[in-house]
Amino acid sequence: MKHLILLMASCFILSSCAGLADYTISLDNGYCIDRLSAHQIQIYGEEAVNDGIENTFNYLYVPAEVTAVWWDEQYIIVKQLHLRADERGYEEPPQNPTDDDYSYWIIEMDKNEVKGPLTLKELENDTNQLGIKVVFTPIEKLKREP
Repeated sequence: MKHLILLMASCFILSSCAGLADYTISLDNGYCIDRLSAHQIQIYGEEAVNDGIENTFNYLYVPAEVTAVWWDEQYIIVKQLHLRADERGYEEPPQNPTDDDYSYWIIEMDKNEVKGPLTLKELENDTNQLGIKVVFTPIEKLKREP
């Protein structure tokens, strides 16, 4: 009986630990999606963002909450849901998001450059100029690494 209670208590403690649901999803060229908490899903790169300033050490390409991506050999296109602070100051997504609650980002991997936030119309214009057709994949459908 003692063993059963100890086993149940251990399972409860382990299942309630923060961070157990965190993961990384590797993309091409050293880029990855990191889930740090339920809504802190961001894109990082191995190289700092190229913003024209030599002493910049920013490896965060797209802030939270990344919800979907598309990529090929040259570009990563990202859909980002805007987070809002609730009454306690915690950042959470809007209850019923609309198109205005999303931004879009274009990462040019070879140059380590990021363009965004963009509206959906701006994204469509830019991807048409680049000659690419974007079909987003939700983050939940990508292969995760522990």
